[in-house]
Amino acid sequence: MIDLANTGSIVKEIVEGQGYVLLPEVITKEEAENARSRLLQQAEIARKTGTLLTEGKHRERIYGLIFKGEIFELMVQHPRVLEVVETILGSEITLGGFSAHILHPGATNMGVHVDYPYWAMEPPFPAHPILEVQTIWLVEDFTEDNGAPFFAPGSQKLSCKPDIKQFHQIAEKITGKAGSVVISHGLCWHDTSTNTTQEPRVSILGNYTPKFIHPLEDNLYEVRPEVLEQASPKLQKLLRYRLKSTEEPIFKM
Repeated sequence: MIDLANTGSIVKEIVEGQGYVLLPEVITKEEAENARSRLLQQAEIARKTGTLLTEGKHRERIYGLIFKGEIFELMVQHPRVLEVVETILGSEITLGGFSAHILHPGATNMGVHVDYPYWAMEPPFPAHPILEVQTIWLVEDFTEDNGAPFFAPGSQKLSCKPDIKQFHQIAEKITGKAGSVVISHGLCWHDTSTNTTQEPRVSILGNYTPKFIHPLEDNLYEVRPEVLEQASPKLQKLLRYRLKSTEEPIFKM
């Protein structure tokens, strides 16, 4: 039985157990609703200007979230989440990505996969050190019908590409309340499900890696310099903003 009040218990479940944990209502329902509303507004603006990134007919991505509202700054460095991430990866981590995923009505499964950097590598994948931890923020309720993710329990211990047949035999759908977050091992097989509702389903995906892994996303996309300057030291470190120096001839590591 997982003790959700105990970081060690959560970490053990992610590393040695199912490979994922749902932490309920880490932010308030109001904060989650604020995040969802802002994301849909940003998507509409980008749609009108022709700059929205789409995947097929029913999927959209929004990048540069940290510069689109304080709520996203809160989420990306939430202390409860980072405590788990840093216990797994160590304190020297970097942000591999932080973006929104919108599944519109009719969106089908994305495809079973492991997370970056594993999918960019040739198997068999190294079991240690762990190279990535993912977060999926529920900015609305995830239900049986709106595209909630499937995870294959224990698959992170196999250190291999997903076996589609095995995945469909063992995968479990993860539902939960708005404000919750799924924290998972990067090697745990997962996929989205079909959104059969009449409303878009929105989530925010975070990718955390050791600092020696090149980020998946450009974390300074649509940068607002004033946000960087006023950001907490923790966020600046996640963004690798303070790696460069104007006074030293080499990078400080």
